[in-house]
Amino acid sequence: MTTLNFLEECKKLGKKGKVALIEAGKEGERCGASRWTMAYLRLDKGLPRVQHGRVSNGLADQEYCAKMEKEVPITAQYLLDHGVKLNHHDEKNVLLEFNTNQHFVFPEGGGHAIVNALFDHIRTFDGANIMWETQAEHLLTEDNGTVCGVQVRKSDGLLTKVRSKKVMLACGGFEGNREMLGKYVGPRTEHLELIAPGLKYNTGFGLKMGLEVGAAVAGSMSGMHCELVDTRATKPDAVIWGHNYGIVVNKNCKRFYDEGKRHLFSTFEMIALETWRDQNQQSYFITDKTIMDRFRPGWVYDTTDKEPEQSDTIEGLAEKLGLDPKELKKTVDEFNAAINKNEFDLMKLDGKRTTGLSPDKTNWAQPIDAPPFYGYPMKAQLTFTYGGLKCDLDSRVLSTTGVPIPGLYASGELSGLFYNECEYKSLLNTLYQQHTTYALLRHDDE
Repeated sequence: MTTLNFLEECKKLGKKGKVALIEAGKEGERCGASRWTMAYLRLDKGLPRVQHGRVSNGLADQEYCAKMEKEVPITAQYLLDHGVKLNHHDEKNVLLEFNTNQHFVFPEGGGHAIVNALFDHIRTFDGANIMWETQAEHLLTEDNGTVCGVQVRKSDGLLTKVRSKKVMLACGGFEGNREMLGKYVGPRTEHLELIAPGLKYNTGFGLKMGLEVGAAVAGSMSGMHCELVDTRATKPDAVIWGHNYGIVVNKNCKRFYDEGKRHLFSTFEMIALETWRDQNQQSYFITDKTIMDRFRPGWVYDTTDKEPEQSDTIEGLAEKLGLDPKELKKTVDEFNAAINKNEFDLMKLDGKRTTGLSPDKTNWAQPIDAPPFYGYPMKAQLTFTYGGLKCDLDSRVLSTTGVPIPGLYASGELSGLFYNECEYKSLLNTLYQQHTTYALLRHDDE
């Protein structure tokens, strides 16, 4: 998006814009995660400004967040103007904690449609040089510290220099770098698979290059966003969203997390992290006909390409999931017996809860008693990392002393917005919709 916007602005000003767009992947492969995501966007029907979820305990730059909120509808309109069709969805079953009147938006064709549309427009400009299978490794600087290009390694293994007046880093996090994951996030990251193939190109070189020239960091360097996916799926991003509307058990058929603690988008990350960290990457979602009839077909359980396992008995479902039938039946029976008499209401935190269990389920504790019974085997997969380079409101990368590094910019995931847990992933995608690229901007007068 940075590349296209720059070229268009140059054309409006009657100037000759030149951009080297450096892609680590092969032509057409599409690096990063945007190509694979459904890109659910937290927008109201008229695409107005939306309220930004804040869970950083005061650590996030609130002016930066406010700037993002202001830019969201502008960016959405930019996508519409460039041929991206946005589908509007009124959600009737999942309580959305963000203030969009139970409404969200997603591009027809997902993130892939956005990336393709932008690339199609970029190719119409003579000043765009797309360099495939090229990895940027170091920033070039003048003697006074001004960034003036990058050193890249091409597919033949040889290094070359690409000089420019400005460098925009828009290359994601370090999901594809096991060494950096171990260094910043910690143990057991080797057990995390990537949720999308393009993330293997998010190797953290943007972060490394920024640090080499004295950039400050932002965001939780030890943080990452994970999601629960169907272990049987043959497609990327096979997320099982609706953990709130049943129970989730481990390999021993024991519940380990309050599935109704908060809204779906507030807890789907935390239960995934728990599955990875403490449940040996094995968890199982269990529910019944009442819930499945309410939600299917739809995005909550149909992002995977596999049908749920099902049986007319809990014991039969356990066998299909590879679980102990007696233990799963015991867990379900104890759960059902512990539920209070409150009304089940999906449109609020309804207080329909259990008492006396460890852990209790504090909302949406609907009895699992209507056959057939359904289940999904799940594991956590890595979606994106939190830490990045600190930027000001104009996307200029800041040094450790707080002053902008001349000639260096960063956007998207690399700008290091997130702390603690993530409630606003889709808002970030709305603003930047990035893929693993380095846009080197050179602005020459005709």
